[in-house]
Amino acid sequence: TGVLWVVPLWLLGIRAAPQMTAENWKQIAPIGLFSAGAHGGSVVALGAGAVSFGQILKACEPAFSAVNEIIFLGEVQAWQVYLTLIPIIGGVAFASLKELSFSWLAVIAAMLANESAALKAVFGKSVMKQPWAKAMGPANQYGVVNLISVLCTLPVVLGLEVPKMQQSWDAALKKGSMPKDIYTYTLLSGFAFYLYNEVSFMALSKVSPITHSVANTLKRVVIIVVSCIYFRTPMTTEGMVGSGIAILGTLLYSLAKQKFKQA
Repeated sequence: TGVLWVVPLWLLGIRAAPQMTAENWKQIAPIGLFSAGAHGGSVVALGAGAVSFGQILKACEPAFSAVNEIIFLGEVQAWQVYLTLIPIIGGVAFASLKELSFSWLAVIAAMLANESAALKAVFGKSVMKQPWAKAMGPANQYGVVNLISVLCTLPVVLGLEVPKMQQSWDAALKKGSMPKDIYTYTLLSGFAFYLYNEVSFMALSKVSPITHSVANTLKRVVIIVVSCIYFRTPMTTEGMVGSGIAILGTLLYSLAKQKFKQA
């Protein structure tokens, strides 16, 4: 859906089309691959268990970003900042102890999504520092990343999803879904997801990868609560307490990050 949005903007001149060399495409290609992995892993995780469980697992992303930030960018935060990741991760672990819809597939897929998202943020931040990328702007940068992500995902879709398309369509109709609703909600969800990621990429241009990941974690708390209410998925006491601990960890991270700024 994102491609159907951004490509016409380029073709019609509503948004300036990116001017890139072969070397530029080579530099930004890994980000598209990681974007595909982050989205694909998230979809599998959410499909394998309750939405709340998948979102709780993905709250571990800041820890992945912290490690990748050190390895690939050489940026080391104050130890007090890393210490605040403990309640975030600990809260996630506690919330997962007795989650009613526990699934190892969801756990594995979510962890792969976390690593992919962390790599996308770290490499994305690195590319954003390049003069050619700055000239494009973060919105166009994500447009290109999304295009590459689609190309990376296409073989998987053709190999695994297309053969099951009719079966999935029939199953949806049997559950009472109307064809019009399926088309409408698919397009709207895809469009909303693209806009979210474009704004997220714009935010990444202003903050560090680990801060970006922590902000994502705070967003998940809202998703957890809303999904539990809307889908009527019960959360255990451990799940609620663990989510609260993760929120507190996020607050402590923000305070520590502000107080112990890098020299």
